[in-house]
Amino acid sequence: MLDAAGLQRVGGPKAIAEWALLSLASAGLVACFWSANRSIRVLGYTFHALLLSVAFGVAGVLGVMHAFGGPAGNLAAPTWALVALSLVAAVCAAGLLATAALIVEDVRAGEEEE
Repeated sequence: MLDAAGLQRVGGPKAIAEWALLSLASAGLVACFWSANRSIRVLGYTFHALLLSVAFGVAGVLGVMHAFGGPAGNLAAPTWALVALSLVAAVCAAGLLATAALIVEDVRAGEEEE
């Protein structure tokens, strides 16, 4: 971890192994974007869109939950929080629709090639 005190080692061997595995998975996903095979590229784009949609959903839920003081706080939601949660849900739905559009495009392109 890099903070104001400088570079410090955080976590044990398990944390380092998790970090290395996530780094390899990220590099593999990015490598898919430059693949010569169209199917692999679209698969990479699809996986990336799904990850983003899940990330938006989790971030939205955590943000709203923390706005109410965390799990032990008051969960009587004000209007602004419900609007924010609805907006985050709409972003998730748009990400999923974009993923579906990529898959349909890939299937149509595959049918045209045959």
